[in-house]
Amino acid sequence: MEVKNRVQTKRIAIGVYWRKLIFMSGVFAIVFLGLSSAQVFKADSIGTDLGSSGTGGYTDSSIKFFDVKIKSDGSIYIDNKKSKYRVSMVGDIEEMRIPIVDNVNKYYSNITINLELPKEIAYSVGHEELLVHSVGSPMTFRVVDKSHVTFVASDVSPLATVTPVITMPKGTINPPVVVKMLNYMLEFSATLWIIIGVSIPLATLIFMIFLVSSRARRVKIGTVVAESSLPPMALPPALVGVLYHQNVGARELAATLVDLALRKNIYIMDRERDFAFAKNKFDSRLLSFEKILLSKIFKDNIFSNREEIERRINNHLYSKKISLVTGGIYSLATRLGYFAVNPQKSHLKYQTLGIFGFFIGIGGFILALRQFQDPAYFSFFWLGMAVSSLIIATAARNIPIRTVVGQEALMSWMAFRNFLSNPEKIPYSYGNQETFQKYLPYAIVLDCEVSWARRFSEHSFEVPSWYMTNQTGMGLQDFCLSLYPIVSYVGRSMAAIREPGFK
Repeated sequence: MEVKNRVQTKRIAIGVYWRKLIFMSGVFAIVFLGLSSAQVFKADSIGTDLGSSGTGGYTDSSIKFFDVKIKSDGSIYIDNKKSKYRVSMVGDIEEMRIPIVDNVNKYYSNITINLELPKEIAYSVGHEELLVHSVGSPMTFRVVDKSHVTFVASDVSPLATVTPVITMPKGTINPPVVVKMLNYMLEFSATLWIIIGVSIPLATLIFMIFLVSSRARRVKIGTVVAESSLPPMALPPALVGVLYHQNVGARELAATLVDLALRKNIYIMDRERDFAFAKNKFDSRLLSFEKILLSKIFKDNIFSNREEIERRINNHLYSKKISLVTGGIYSLATRLGYFAVNPQKSHLKYQTLGIFGFFIGIGGFILALRQFQDPAYFSFFWLGMAVSSLIIATAARNIPIRTVVGQEALMSWMAFRNFLSNPEKIPYSYGNQETFQKYLPYAIVLDCEVSWARRFSEHSFEVPSWYMTNQTGMGLQDFCLSLYPIVSYVGRSMAAIREPGFK
């Protein structure tokens, strides 16, 4: 909650949130896996399963045979096990390229690769041998029969890489439709994939702006020039806030705390570098969401300081109680007819779609890096999808969903907001300080608590009975600089631990 004053704002230490640490660790793991997979892919070859004699010396000379079979769908089996490699399309030919041996730290006197082709085309295939690091003699190629060929390498050192390459006429294999589509897309240039990757989130952003603006035009609230010095109806501040913001956020929770203090249900205590809440005798007229909020703060105690509140917050990744508080406010606003459907459920549809699409995009990005040997430009598509999904999930909460009743009620509250934010000073009178306190929760949810306080800046100030402090001679400005950070901190902290979907 912003406090625009010349006096330095009081700082309140914010502890480490375990749920945020877990979330950031998960994000880091996803990013690290995606980036590292591109580096380790080439080292993740078939030959690494051959074994090793240790980090140091050479194993006694040996002979190794590999049986490689190319299926008609382009899949490749090595020693009767399906590998992650496939025949790839390269222009007008179909190519098999496999690093059979790759830095296995073992010496071989002879490696023979027996290759079975999908058709009787042995005499028409092209071949190439890619040898790196200490192979005794050039690799030999021999046609065994119409569908079988062999590669033979000798004196293969522990650091060697042996990659046989076979090129076959186009049409030799018949891959699945999905693979055909992928092969076709992989022929796109890097520039085209970058354009696609940028265009997807850009188009999504434009669509969401259009959706939000079109909905906003349908429920547009005209400029309210009228000013009302009284609230249009007796509503809890949190309900006014959800009507104004269409979301239950930190301000709604903070204003509820101030309202509970005004109604003598709790006391707010300001201490040097600390704060606390004390329980008074609860009003029997408390709403259900207010009772739940108080139970989160106090549990079974009558006193709760900053350390205890932070412990209750940090001990949970998500809080069921705070989610119930949010749900209770949404449900009450919907029952009053301000929204056609529960805002939480309406926004949750888009947020679920966005979150689901984000994980699909991240999964596709990782898969593209792991499965394609060439530079995986296709991964730009998945990154674009992930960014687009985040845009949807973020923008969803801004989609206007008020009813006609909600629009009319909001216009009345906007007239009251004009009174709260009026820059003209309020003349001093005996009851004005009570007026300041009474309307302060509404000013908080209507984003004008600073303007409201400025209207009383020339008045003498008496600290409210529900606010306890050790400071002497506290003026209005000092009171605001003391109170606002406390309720703002608690409101933000509690809003952060709601379960997913309770925004």
